[in-house]
Amino acid sequence: MNIYDKDDGFQAFTLQQANALLPEIIAITEKTMTKLEKSKNTLYESATDETIRIENTEILTEWSQKIVELGVYPKGYFTVDFKSKIPDTLLCWTYGEKTIIYTHKIHENFKDRVSIRNENYIGFENSMN
Repeated sequence: MNIYDKDDGFQAFTLQQANALLPEIIAITEKTMTKLEKSKNTLYESATDETIRIENTEILTEWSQKIVELGVYPKGYFTVDFKSKIPDTLLCWTYGEKTIIYTHKIHENFKDRVSIRNENYIGFENSMN
């Protein structure tokens, strides 16, 4: 089964719906970044590398779980994909972006992102039709 199959339990978002959820995702991400920074400052003084790695893994796992609870796919560090209502197309956001301005196909990844030039034709910008 492909991770993005229709029956995977994740909502398909319009660009507007995804952007409406973005402030919550940004808030969760910023809180997580603060936790990582605090962990780094606290643990580096007295902890082993393994302790630091475990603490960071727990913090990042918590971030991923919160993102999944919102119906969004966590991808890498502070990058998420939204299932789109357009077949085989994901809306892609990464920390630092104010709105969702990129998309890519389900078989592609972050490096394959393309800019959304017209929100009415998401995923079809490069179509020959």
